[in-house]
Amino acid sequence: MTLYVPPRRRSHMMRYFPGDRVARNVGMHTGVHSDVQVPVDVKDEQDAFVIIATLPGLEADDLSIEILENVVDLSGEFVKDAEEDDNYLRSERAVGNFHRRLRFSSKLETDNAEASLKNGILTLRVPKVEEERPKTIKVRTK
Repeated sequence: MTLYVPPRRRSHMMRYFPGDRVARNVGMHTGVHSDVQVPVDVKDEQDAFVIIATLPGLEADDLSIEILENVVDLSGEFVKDAEEDDNYLRSERAVGNFHRRLRFSSKLETDNAEASLKNGILTLRVPKVEEERPKTIKVRTK
């Protein structure tokens, strides 16, 4: 299922995230076909964005991460075991390819990005480009 939110309704949906800068600044691109929707959490730290995705049963070799300027692409495929019997009474596990594209308001530093996959949880930390980071200026008194 693909959910398309027309531009007029996007601002309406942001009411559900009042004061949440990350929700306003992270865009999701739905123009790429996916069989499976992968849930992600995005945290905005002062010097980086942290993306946490739930990918049960996936190995690191089955996952592709691409970062270009301010866009992070996560893609891969959930496959069934070849030995499994097809006589299921119920089958709810995700099977098929997935693709998530997250667009950020800041440019990203690809050289220092770090990713780890543990117990089906991907944690991706992508630093912001130095000039995009907030600057603190101290005011001197005489």
